[in-house]
Amino acid sequence: MSTAGAIEVPPERSVPPGQHLVAEAPVMHYGPVPRPRPDRWDFTVGGLTRHGGEQRFALDEVLAMTPVEVLGDLHCSARWSTLDERWSGVAARALVEAAPPADGVEDVLVFAEYGYSATIRVDDLMSARAVLATHHDGVPLTQERGAPLRLVIPHLYSWKGPKWVRGWNYTAAPERGFWEQRGYHLRGDAWREERYSYQE
Repeated sequence: MSTAGAIEVPPERSVPPGQHLVAEAPVMHYGPVPRPRPDRWDFTVGGLTRHGGEQRFALDEVLAMTPVEVLGDLHCSARWSTLDERWSGVAARALVEAAPPADGVEDVLVFAEYGYSATIRVDDLMSARAVLATHHDGVPLTQERGAPLRLVIPHLYSWKGPKWVRGWNYTAAPERGFWEQRGYHLRGDAWREERYSYQE
């Protein structure tokens, strides 16, 4: 993205290295926007779970879990950032607690519609600021913005928080997701500018 739309960072604020500030986050995603199908929607937690099996949650079960609202900046690996995005929904850690990983498991492969996936850590899901968002700025997410659930983890680049998220698998070691297979960083901490795999 060109810096033509960049705005000045307020003196009391900062953005991660290599980023420029824009007034509004553009709508970006890989592939088509899925049609809403609430009757077929579920959230699956599998892989190396503590109980050895897969758990599925209906949308109303997810939405009944611990609510959270997070005010956080959004950082895209395309080098733009926005400030003070307000997300509300369910604490991601509530899903981890409902379907925990086996002892010693540190890595997660989050998956979404159309085969999209992202590599993150269990610690990232357990962050108090990790949210399975249903609303943005008090308004329900549109399909283009990731409804019914979008994972948001403000300290990581935004590709680590898939739109249309459908679940995750706990893994014994990091498994590269969609962008990680295409040369992007396993961790993706925006403040450390962990953008590309050669930095690992």
